Amino acid sequence: MLFNRLRNVFRSGTRHAASIRGVTNAEVARWAAVQQLAIVPQATDGHFDLGGDLHGRPWRLECGPAARDYVDGLELRGRADIDADPDAAVMVLNRALLDSLEGLAYDAITDTLQTTVNADLPEEIRWLAMYEEVSWPGLPASFRQHFAVVAEHAETAQRWVQAPLVSQLLDIAESEDADHERAQSPVLLMLVRGKVYLRMEHTRRTLAEVAYATHALLVASQSAMQHVAPMPVQTSPEAPVPSGEGGAGQGPVHDASLQGNRAPGQTRAASDAA
Repeated sequence: MLFNRLRNVFRSGTRHAASIRGVTNAEVARWAAVQQLAIVPQATDGHFDLGGDLHGRPWRLECGPAARDYVDGLELRGRADIDADPDAAVMVLNRALLDSLEGLAYDAITDTLQTTVNADLPEEIRWLAMYEEVSWPGLPASFRQHFAVVAEHAETAQRWVQAPLVSQLLDIAESEDADHERAQSPVLLMLVRGKVYLRMEHTRRTLAEVAYATHALLVASQSAMQHVAPMPVQTSPEAPVPSGEGGAGQGPVHDASLQGNRAPGQTRAASDAA
C-alpha cells in the first residue's frame, strides 16, 4: 500500500545519508518510480513536482523557493483537490509557527489605521485573527504540545483531525530522528474550499522529508474525503400541478388533440409555451 511504503521511507536512515548535500532530483525520481508517482524534475537540482491521484482525486506536491516569509530556503507545497465540504475551514500548524504568526495576526487586528483584517495578508495569518484554537476530549496531550488546531467550527476540526493524521504529524516531532531544528521548522495543513493544502519547510533537504510531506498530504486528504464530505443538497418536493382547463393560473392543458400541433422536433414544453 502506498501509505505503508511512504512510512517506511520516512522511518529509514535515508535522512542521514542526504543531510549534508541535500537530496537530488535523480534520487527523488527513483523513489517516485517505486511509489508509482509522477515526477517532473525542474532545471535546478532539488526542485521538482510530484503528483498522483487519491481515489480518483488529483494531488500535487512541489519543492521550490519559499512562497512565505516565515519559511527559510526551500518549501514543500502540496495541494489535493478532494471535493470536501467547501464550507470547512480548519488549520493545523506546529506550535513554533503558531507563535511566529500570532504576533503578525495581533498587529493586523490592533493597527489603529485599519478597521478590518488586511486582505493582503496570507490566509493563515488572517485565520489567526478570525478563528480560535480548538480542542476536544481525546485529542492527545502530546499532539497539543507540538501542534495547534485553529478552526471556524470545532466539530469540523474533530471530524478531520483523527488518529491517522495525529499519528502522522507526531512522527516528525517525536520520532527517534527528530531534533530541535526539525521540530521548530514550519509545518502547516489547511482544509479550505474543499481542498487540502500543505506547507512545510524543507529544512534538511532529505528524501525522508519529501516522503513525510507526501504522506502527510495524503493522510490529511483521505481523512477529509472520508469524514468531511460535502453536505447533501436539500431539494424541496415539486408542487402538485393544479387541475383545470388551461385558463390563466390553472396550469397546462393536457388535451391530447393539441399534441399534433407541435412542429417537428418541438418539445411539449416549447409547444405549451407557444
